[in-house]
Amino acid sequence: MNSGVREQLDQAYAGILFALLIAVALYFLKVVLALVLKRRLNSRLAPGLSEDDAQTFFPRILALIGLNAAPRQTLGSVRLRPTMGLRLVCWGGLLLLVYIHRQMNAPALGPETLITGLVFINALHVELYEVEYDRADVMLPRWWFGRSVHRWRDLVEVTARDPWMMTMHFSDDRRVKVHKYIVGHAEFMAVAKAAVRNI
Repeated sequence: MNSGVREQLDQAYAGILFALLIAVALYFLKVVLALVLKRRLNSRLAPGLSEDDAQTFFPRILALIGLNAAPRQTLGSVRLRPTMGLRLVCWGGLLLLVYIHRQMNAPALGPETLITGLVFINALHVELYEVEYDRADVMLPRWWFGRSVHRWRDLVEVTARDPWMMTMHFSDDRRVKVHKYIVGHAEFMAVAKAAVRNI
């Protein structure tokens, strides 16, 4: 066999072996992180090892950064902002898309530009996102413009089937989605559960 061909085959096999080793290492890292974080967090924010968690596992681990920071409080009102990790995931994803776009030498206007624009809008939404509540009311942002004010006493249920969002159900049949990865999540959920129990 030609020595050049043999060298190329050796490089190909080495590349495959390296990729397999990385995959195995990432899987073991995933198992360790899932076990450690599940013990430390009771808020269901730490992803598990199910198929549903597989695609979002590492971004959700990153979104936990800054979760235990103190929320802002002013005159009896608590303001919750997205975690530093969630903002890093959004802006990091945007930078990665821009980098890939440039590496592909994609045209300035095309489907890649549209996807990048949508990711930019999502990152900006997360950057400006804020939940505010006091003893009587909770002010929840709409997707982009404005906010809606709800009474805690009207809260019927909080569901959290989506990996990134929870849904607050109110007695007037309104449903509002709220980001899970917000600073002060545990305290917010404690207030919400107390409101539901008091119905």
